Amino acid sequence: MTPRPAFVIPLATKGLSLSQVGGKSRSLSVLACAGLPVPSGFLISTDAYRLFVAHNDLGTRIRTLLAELDSGSIASLESTSDRIRGLFEAHELPAEVESAVIESWRALGERGFYAVRSSATAEDLPDFSFAGQHDSFLGVQGRDAVLHAIRLCWASLWSARAIGYRQRMAIDADRVAMGVIVQEMADAQVSGILFTANPATGDPSELVINAGFGLGEAIVGGLVTPDTFLLSRDDLRVRRTVIGAKAQMIVPGEGSDSQIANTRVVDVPPADRLRAALSTETLGEIASLGLKIEALCDGQPQDIEWAIADGRLLLLQSRPITNLPAGSLPDIRWEPPRPGSRLVRRQVVENMPQPLSTLFEDLYLNEGLDRGLDNFTSVMKLPFDLDAFITRPMFVTVNGFGYCRYDLHLSWRVLSIIPRMIYWYIRHLPRFIRQLIPLWESSGLPEYQATIERWRSLDCSLESDAQLLSGIRALALADAVYWFYITLMVGAAKITEEMLSRTLRSKSLQSRFTTGMFLSGFPSKTDEAKNALAAIASSITRDSTLRHFVLSTPAEILVSTLLDDPRAAAIRDPFAEYLYEYGHQVYDLDFVEPTQGEDPLPVVLSLQALVRKLQIHDNPADAQGESSSVAQERRDTSITAARAAMGPIRKRFFNAFLRWALKFGPYREQALFHMGAAWPTLRKLAFELGGRLTDAGILHSAGAVFFLTSEELRQACDARTEFSENGRLRKPGESSEAGGFSELAEQRQALREARKRLHPPPRVPQDLRFKFGPFDFTRYFEVWETQMHNDPASSTLHGFPVSPGTVTGTVSLILSPADFAQMKPDTILVCPTTTPAWTPLFSQAIGLITDIGGVLAHGSIVAREYGIPAVLGTGDITRRITSGQRVTLNGVTGTVTLID
Repeated sequence: MTPRPAFVIPLATKGLSLSQVGGKSRSLSVLACAGLPVPSGFLISTDAYRLFVAHNDLGTRIRTLLAELDSGSIASLESTSDRIRGLFEAHELPAEVESAVIESWRALGERGFYAVRSSATAEDLPDFSFAGQHDSFLGVQGRDAVLHAIRLCWASLWSARAIGYRQRMAIDADRVAMGVIVQEMADAQVSGILFTANPATGDPSELVINAGFGLGEAIVGGLVTPDTFLLSRDDLRVRRTVIGAKAQMIVPGEGSDSQIANTRVVDVPPADRLRAALSTETLGEIASLGLKIEALCDGQPQDIEWAIADGRLLLLQSRPITNLPAGSLPDIRWEPPRPGSRLVRRQVVENMPQPLSTLFEDLYLNEGLDRGLDNFTSVMKLPFDLDAFITRPMFVTVNGFGYCRYDLHLSWRVLSIIPRMIYWYIRHLPRFIRQLIPLWESSGLPEYQATIERWRSLDCSLESDAQLLSGIRALALADAVYWFYITLMVGAAKITEEMLSRTLRSKSLQSRFTTGMFLSGFPSKTDEAKNALAAIASSITRDSTLRHFVLSTPAEILVSTLLDDPRAAAIRDPFAEYLYEYGHQVYDLDFVEPTQGEDPLPVVLSLQALVRKLQIHDNPADAQGESSSVAQERRDTSITAARAAMGPIRKRFFNAFLRWALKFGPYREQALFHMGAAWPTLRKLAFELGGRLTDAGILHSAGAVFFLTSEELRQACDARTEFSENGRLRKPGESSEAGGFSELAEQRQALREARKRLHPPPRVPQDLRFKFGPFDFTRYFEVWETQMHNDPASSTLHGFPVSPGTVTGTVSLILSPADFAQMKPDTILVCPTTTPAWTPLFSQAIGLITDIGGVLAHGSIVAREYGIPAVLGTGDITRRITSGQRVTLNGVTGTVTLID
């Protein structure tokens, strides 16, 4: 029998979930349960909100209003918000909810001021920022005012800003709900905020306290300039004090009962404005309490609101500090997980620019790639044991970033095998190279696509938790196995390109030619996608109404409306077909990140840029960049010129290696196009499983599944099964498999967010050498690296010249998909690396510079297709410059000169 939901919950209740009470309420309950000084109060659960909506049949009406919403129009957002909020104002609380609230309110004492605060289920998560979008009310007096304030808190879930934000972030409106906190309001003489790490620098050794007179809303709302105190974590001594103006303060009002938001702003006496709001002793007390809260939150730096009323320190809120600079991670060391290991940022990890999610590291990096390696050795039919040379696992992480291990076992016993290996290669390699393309076409790709199709055809809503988890696992492993077929194509292309480059190693040739000049203009999915998008842009340009709609709507809003808005009917099918054909492409190989189909912002930005260009250029070809025919003509001209500059012997080798390079180059890009093709299906299964675990209160959000290992997910599914059978979760201590998954996932998610600001070095250890006895093989390995080592004091950086041409311009620094909207037309794109889903940004770029990459990296091929100069593999260009800075890029010499 399902237990009756609790509409009102005591503040000091253990084990509350985000889905039960929302973010603020859960945080305060943790503090209260730990015996910390939190004002008395009670929590109103999300079940009460859901009953209110169901009791008054608001769900259908809300969905109808949202369906009619034009999210590209601010007026429409505000009108829809007003109508939805009016529904909440027009209805009373259900009797059982009202009676429970009144009973708890009377237990607090009935008379006095109360704080009634919103607590949404999507708050305080690393990926989302709902600050200021939901309402809270101070100085609430009387029973009717408390009940009214609760409805207003619920209604604030539907503010225009909150609706628009949820639509832009693709948050399902049916899954959100609102909890409410009702507390005695402290009549604070002093209040403020404590950060347990310096929010400006990320330094964990420094605590920062802001303080002002009166209620804390004066500081949070930016009404006053508070005092700022910088304290040392070690001894809590004050390192620096900055006295703020503190000209005004907010205090409780003087109104009568039944008033909502009963506060007023008054002037601070001039004599008090220039004195410190806190004594040294009180500063130490606040800091000490903050460190206790941080320890309670497993060391995650906290943003804590506090108040002092009648000499007593009170805690009003605590939440993790998000988006801290990298300095917030203490004791960062770039050391291999196993002493003596040699790690390099290349091979498959070049497609993982960000720190990895837990599930991806578990299934793909640790297990999947090793399984792919076994399949690779089986396909190649090697006559020797590859494990005699390498150490498993072949891929590991350091501070969350992926690395490839080069722990070669160069013992004398192993070296004795090398002659037999050389003989095998001489005898079999030509035949094997001829079979590479048929092997990929007949085995690697079809097997991978068959696995995808098997799981895509299932109705995941009807599958068991175990089956969903099996699908996630199967798809992750299938892509990892497919990666080694990509490796075969990339390896063949890399070897032939390297041999081709050796034919250019003379002073007269190196100054005029790069291999990139000869490896462009062939048919590719990149060219197909470019042409398809250009055709859509042409359709838009011919329709004045549609053109105005596309160009006047912000790209972030256009993303969510393009397939639904009646004004876009003419391009709805072509745009949907584009996303169907190319939408599986990934911005980051880690499946925690959405695919291009889920987040088509770069496509929309590129579409807008193409439409703007078409308004200027009469010829559509001029707007979409260099065509494949022009690229082929330019390639052929370069080949003819190179041959004319060579002697007969060099020309013969050049022709042979060029023939091989042109054969494997196109297939390399074709193979790479399908990288991550399983992720749309995998993510669908993962979010279905995550939604079930969230509904059961085991996880705080569906996306949290990516921050548990596969074994932890199995245990979480077992816990959900028991919840379904018994109507409750196990209590802490009943089973080690039952609890803590939500907190564990949140910690890992927050840690990944903090690590995003780190810059992984190309080698670990950073002074890595590849030596065996008196022999130094480092130079040989450097040939295969994808990052140059540049002098940090020099204004000239060197990289790999991959697409010819010289350009001087301003920079758009794009570190991740989250920055795509910052890409400015006709600027030089600077980024860590690129994957296929980044391609639409190239239509706006006049040049490309990356930290990682070589002549056969995805970015180099696409740059040549778009006819823009490019230098890849500069190592740390993203740390050396900022958006708006001017640089000169030379795609022939491989240099980048910082002008500003």
